[in-house]
Amino acid sequence: LVQQDIKPFKIKDYCEKRDPDFDAKIHNVLLVYKQVEMQFDEAGEIIIPTDKPVIHTVSCDEKPGIQVLSTTSEELRPTDKNGVVMRDAEYKRLSTLSLLAGIDLLTGIAIPLVSESHKSSNFINFLKKFDAMDPEGDEIRVICDNHSAHKSKETQNAPAACP
Repeated sequence: LVQQDIKPFKIKDYCEKRDPDFDAKIHNVLLVYKQVEMQFDEAGEIIIPTDKPVIHTVSCDEKPGIQVLSTTSEELRPTDKNGVVMRDAEYKRLSTLSLLAGIDLLTGIAIPLVSESHKSSNFINFLKKFDAMDPEGDEIRVICDNHSAHKSKETQNAPAACP
C-alpha cells in the first residue's frame, strides 16, 4: 500500500445541488425559521397575538429501523469490589421500530410517535397528535424532508379532514 501512494485521508466529500429549485426552497425554509424567531420578545417570551392565530412550527424527522433488543440473561448488580452494573453482551433481536419526532419551535415541546412501520398512515397519526395538542384556532406548520410518506396523496388529503 505504501508503494501505491494511496492517501484516503485526502478524499473530501461534497454535496452536489441537483434540485434546480433548491435556492427558492431553502429561502422559504429560512423564512419560516425567521418568522418563528419573530414570535419571541427580547426576553425570550412568546408574543401572543390578539388579532391573528398563534402559529406553531413543528420541525420533524424520523429514524426508521431501530432495533428492539432483549437481553439473554439478568444484569449483575454492583458489588463492593466492582461498583458497576454488569450486562452480558449477548442479546436477542425482537423486531425493528420507527421513531417519528417533532419539536414545536414555539413551545419547545417534543412530540414522539413510535410505530412498527414507516408509512403515510403513521405520519398522518403523527400530525393528528399535533392537532390534538394545540388550542383550537391555532395554526400548525410542519417542516419535514422529502420522504415519500410526507408527500403521498394520503398525506396531502389528510389536512382536509381536520382543517
